[in-house]
Formats: sequence, C-alpha cells, structure tokens
Amino acid sequence: MQIQLPPLAEGETYLFGRIDKNGDIEHTVVIAVNNEALTRDEQREWAKSVGGVLMNRVEAIEIYNEHRDLVEPRAYWTDEDVEWDSAYAWYQFFYYGYQGNNHKSAALRAVAVRRFKN
Repeated sequence: MQIQLPPLAEGETYLFGRIDKNGDIEHTVVIAVNNEALTRDEQREWAKSVGGVLMNRVEAIEIYNEHRDLVEPRAYWTDEDVEWDSAYAWYQFFYYGYQGNNHKSAALRAVAVRRFKN
C-alpha cells in the first residue's frame, strides 16, 4: 500500500502517515519551528497561534532521523508530560538525539505540527 501524500502549504514538511486501528491514515506535518526559548506552556500557546500543537516524542525522533535540517542542535519541547511528575515534560535534544525531561518552566525551543486524516 502506498500512502497518497496530501497537499502541503508553503513551508510545511511532511513527516509521516500512520494507519490507525480503523485503517484510516493520520498524517503529520511540521508547520513551524520556534527557535525562541520559552516555557512549555508558552510554547504550547505559540503552537496553537500558528494552527498546530507541539510535536510528540515519536515525531521528535522522526525529525531527528530524517529532517534535522529543520531544527538547531538544541533542546525542543514535546507536548508530552513526564508520567511520574506532572511538573515535568519531555524534550528532544537534537544535537545528540536523546530525549530527556525538564521542569516545564525551563526555556526551550519548539516545533509545531498538525495532524489530520484524509
């Protein structure tokens, strides 16, 4: 099966499509990168203001593996909270490729994505 790539707006980067349990394809597209360091809540607001959400940890790894040219070799927030402490959230460090966690008040960069089914 070959996934039909959806049309993209100028400046967007297609990350991947995944097939959900119903057989529908959910596409993920990078819509913007914010290289200004802000808290996680501020980055969530920024992502919303550009029509998206922060990347999740799977999307972060895909960016690291296939689209590192979109980001700087720095830490970028994900939209995922740390399971054992809601004061912390996961981030992707694009220099070495590892994921870690930090207090949500830390100032990091962000990637906004949009997800949709067609």
